[in-house]
Amino acid sequence: AGPGAAGAGGSQGNDALHNMYAEQNNQMTDHLGSQVSRLKELSVLISDEVNEQNSLLANMGNSFQSTGALMSGTLGKLQRMIDSGGSKHMCYLIMFVVGMFLFLYLFLLRR
Repeated sequence: AGPGAAGAGGSQGNDALHNMYAEQNNQMTDHLGSQVSRLKELSVLISDEVNEQNSLLANMGNSFQSTGALMSGTLGKLQRMIDSGGSKHMCYLIMFVVGMFLFLYLFLLRR
């Protein structure tokens, strides 16, 4: 075996090493691709959750606004009732307040 044979053996070794590196590179590329896919799925799920939470918050804001308007109307009626005087109206007011506290207590107790 002459020097040409040794050169050919070295070339085969380099080819094998190159093939091994190419295979490792392909495996790492596949692994990286799967991680990117998982991150994309997670980002889509996070986006969906954020959109849902924003919708819930918007609905909650609307509910608070309508509740505030209802309370303002109720307080206005109570103020008119108090201004008109009379012990009968004061009795109604006390019963209303006690009833509201009882309702809120029972409502929060069921949660």
